[in-house]
Amino acid sequence: MTNLTPPTAGQPIVPVSPAKGARAPQRKAIELAMLKRGTKDFLEFVDATKEVCYGYLYHRTGSLKLTQTLMKEIYLSVLSRSMSLWWFGALSVKFLLETADHVLRDRPLGEADLDRVYLPRLAWLSDSERKTVSSLHDALWTLPIPAQRLLILSILLGFPGERIGQFLLERPETVSEELKTAKDLLLSRWQPSVEIREKLESLVFAPALDIHQETDLRFSVVEKYNAIRFRRYQWVIIGGLFAVLSNVIVASVLAFAVVTQPPTSLKGSRTEVASLDALLVKREMELATTKRSIAASFREAQRITAYDVTRNFTNIGLGSALQALKAEQADEAQVDRVIKLLERARTALKPYIDGTLYAARAILAAGG
Repeated sequence: MTNLTPPTAGQPIVPVSPAKGARAPQRKAIELAMLKRGTKDFLEFVDATKEVCYGYLYHRTGSLKLTQTLMKEIYLSVLSRSMSLWWFGALSVKFLLETADHVLRDRPLGEADLDRVYLPRLAWLSDSERKTVSSLHDALWTLPIPAQRLLILSILLGFPGERIGQFLLERPETVSEELKTAKDLLLSRWQPSVEIREKLESLVFAPALDIHQETDLRFSVVEKYNAIRFRRYQWVIIGGLFAVLSNVIVASVLAFAVVTQPPTSLKGSRTEVASLDALLVKREMELATTKRSIAASFREAQRITAYDVTRNFTNIGLGSALQALKAEQADEAQVDRVIKLLERARTALKPYIDGTLYAARAILAAGG
């Protein structure tokens, strides 16, 4: 912990020098050679803000144990959000403190240790003054979060208005106005004595991180950074493979469509050709059915004719059948010749016959 001497009028607060024979504090350092490249920037952000964050957490919770527990969680949350693909902000103390407030929003604060850790460090105050200061945090925690943030950074951590403006990314004039309003609100709820009102700048207490806690925080940050980066590489590789495969699939489908499908302007012709093909196939099937029917009929006629011829040949014999057939053919030829001669004679004699019949009819008619 950092012990501070009570300030005199017009003089800044000066830390108390360690007593002789006291063990010198260990150097808070860690070899960066073993770290992956890329975490150095965030580790520098951790080094620049860890005291502010640690002190702010203590005065927001009033518990040193809870502060040590939340410290790692807050920085890992900031790291995860800052490495998100959808985050376009910048690392700042304001972002860090807002993350701390977000983590504390639904977190039970537990038992405070202000009377054991904070008040004994205010050695320059009297017992009655320390008793009054013991109720400071109770009134502080009833204020809005922005007012708590300003009062902690100013009164309890001792930062000037210009520095607070750099932390919160605000103009010093704006910070001064908001800080004055926050102090008035605090004094209206706290109502300390006149002596304490004059010694508000003497209430500074900034706890320091232990070397083991800082080392654990650093290694947790490096481990989290590497895990997030590895997961991001995995997503990049998966996305690249998906993009390549998607392009191959799309190109294959397009090539298949171009090769197998005709242009859009020939869709009507393609439909007509398909219809004609179907009609042609139907006609071919009908023709084949007709040919099969004719062939079956011809084979049946041949079978019947062969049966009749065989029966005739069996009855009259082959020779008689041939002679009778020849005689029949001769008779038929003779009859046909006679019929033709008669038809010719009839054709030639028809005018004479018709004239005689007409004359006979006329005579008969005249005699009658």
